[in-house]
Amino acid sequence: MKQPHPSKKTKVAPSSKNSLSLGLSLCVLCVLCGESRSADSWHLPGWSARALVEVSQGQAEPGADTAALRVLCQGRGRPDGADFRVVDAGGKPAPFQVAFHDAPRYALLSFRAAPGRYFVYFGNPGAARAAEQVPEALGVGAGPPKGDWIPRQGLVLQTLRRPAGENPKTVEEMARLIAASPAKDGARYQRRVADGFNPFGSSDGYISIYRGWIQVPKAGKYKFCTASNEASFSFLDGKELVHWPGRHTVERGMRGEKNATVDLPAGPHYLEYYQEEVALEQMAYLGWRPSGDDGPFEPIPKSVFVAPLDAKVARYEGPDGQALPAFEPVVVDSIWPTDRHEGQYTRVRFQATEGADCQWEFGDGQTASGAKVEHVYLALGTYEVTLKAGGKAVRWPLTVFEIENVTDQFLEGRPRDYAKLTRTYDLAKLDAPGLRELAHLLAESEEPATALEAGKRYVERFGVSHPKTVPRMRRLMADCSLQLGQGGVEEAVGHFQASLTDDTPPAERLDVLARLIHLLGIDRSLPEQAGALLPQVEAAVKGAKLDDATLAAYRRAVIAAADVLLWNGKIDGAHGLYDRAEKLGGRFIPRQVRAARVGAYPGAIRDYIDGGNFGAALDIVDQWDETFPTDKPNGQTFFWRGKLLMLRGQPKEAARHLARAVGLAPGAASESEARWLLAEALDQSGKPEDARKELARLIASGVNDAFSQRARERLGRNSKP
Repeated sequence: MKQPHPSKKTKVAPSSKNSLSLGLSLCVLCVLCGESRSADSWHLPGWSARALVEVSQGQAEPGADTAALRVLCQGRGRPDGADFRVVDAGGKPAPFQVAFHDAPRYALLSFRAAPGRYFVYFGNPGAARAAEQVPEALGVGAGPPKGDWIPRQGLVLQTLRRPAGENPKTVEEMARLIAASPAKDGARYQRRVADGFNPFGSSDGYISIYRGWIQVPKAGKYKFCTASNEASFSFLDGKELVHWPGRHTVERGMRGEKNATVDLPAGPHYLEYYQEEVALEQMAYLGWRPSGDDGPFEPIPKSVFVAPLDAKVARYEGPDGQALPAFEPVVVDSIWPTDRHEGQYTRVRFQATEGADCQWEFGDGQTASGAKVEHVYLALGTYEVTLKAGGKAVRWPLTVFEIENVTDQFLEGRPRDYAKLTRTYDLAKLDAPGLRELAHLLAESEEPATALEAGKRYVERFGVSHPKTVPRMRRLMADCSLQLGQGGVEEAVGHFQASLTDDTPPAERLDVLARLIHLLGIDRSLPEQAGALLPQVEAAVKGAKLDDATLAAYRRAVIAAADVLLWNGKIDGAHGLYDRAEKLGGRFIPRQVRAARVGAYPGAIRDYIDGGNFGAALDIVDQWDETFPTDKPNGQTFFWRGKLLMLRGQPKEAARHLARAVGLAPGAASESEARWLLAEALDQSGKPEDARKELARLIASGVNDAFSQRARERLGRNSKP
């Protein structure tokens, strides 16, 4: 699995609340007294489960008569959803519509309601579809559903897996693409048609479907525009609104070039928007101009997407009055490894609606107990998660998909937090990909000893069955041994060398040598031995096909040798190698262009930091280092790398880079912050005395700013008895 490309990880997606939050679905545990429970009689014999629902006004406007609800059916109901029933507190049926249904997981229901108590029944395999269920309007552009009552508040976004095929050029082709979808990703109620990623699954190869209601505030002419990556089709009240069919990117629609003008009466209108995405960037967007004249388009206001009444499940229960366990996974954050162009670690939170004796099985061989737990999945895939509580069991088919965007929904985690969660893992029950990725995670989390142990277990268990992965694991083990200072340097170097086989591609061979040069020359302070590896670098290049990957790896190896010289105070020699590496790029960059690009890097890094996207910010630092290595002696990339590693919770590695930044660029604008961060990194690395010395140096520098003031306060507190 490739590491998400920076352009994919850093897209600015429209702000949205976490669709996997517990808001509508994992409701707050409602402690009902015995008298209240006995008053809630079981209305429908033959049904095995129901959700007790509380409806409140929420953000709905006065007069709203539609409640929107997320029900965790989790395999308890019919696959086609025909057994759903909605009744009020007195048992009177309420008309409803099933807006989305995925039987193993959850359903979205809209039903006629006023604030108060309702019950949603499901779990009757012999039940026929209820007469009061509003039939779904089938087909692309079919218009609003029909019935004595239909929900006129609420918009639902759902996404599906996109099957292989050409980009649709007509509505009929779009309909066929949707009909051939192999799986549903998910759905939620929201108040916009504007998304730059898939909130429920992989952002490559999916279809977005928006269906629901808008409230036009006054009669008149309105202009609508679409901006989509790949084909999009939209309808209002079953009539064509604005289509942009076929294969294309979003750029030619960013200024509203794809638009249409319609004359609308005030009141509710049924909106449909369909978009398909293959790869690369993602965008589905419908904007408007609330007039018929020319001018800029704007996002459709949130108020136009009228909110339904707020419905929350207070309890799931059976006919005997006993609570039924339920849960929904919430993706908390994820990490992309910075040292490899592959892999993803994903942290998921699980919370049971009932907290009695909860036992979890995560589908990867690991278990936990407790009403609320977190678990780190080490590899992508589908895992059947099981909750056992109160003598009952319920399941969820969890797909851990590749996350390509750091957003307010999908945050970036910290390796050390993940490593802490994995300390209880039973290594004997992890499969080969899981154990392999655990070793890498622990190494990146600055836990070389536990990473080394996981690596040894991997070689013992899977050395024969997975021979192609063993060389890389042996390199990781040798890397950890060098960091720990365990065994002889020659032994570790031997492990590295033994891991290079005749089948090892030249680019990988060069990257191994670059890593070994760094480890020997910087981690173990053996610059002579590191320098002795340069002939092997040249030998690896000689006779090899210098494609882009091999040339880039060659440059990294030369830069690594220069880093060793720089780290050991031989700045002139480092300059020579940096200059050589830069010229290997083969392109002359004018001085003015170079200055502009170097000057833009800090701003880009700050933007990604503000968005919590530390991995993408590190990609920028890597790009800076590899494109303009002669700039490294200025110390700026060392500062930014150290700062980012601190933000990722890697203080030991951060301390090394921050110390180098301070030593290379005394008096730089970043010196004060660098010294403060260095003190923090040293303190978190278990070196409080060194941290105090660094704070004292910051104060002695004579700089009077926020960082020096913090240093004075910190030292003042530490000096008190």
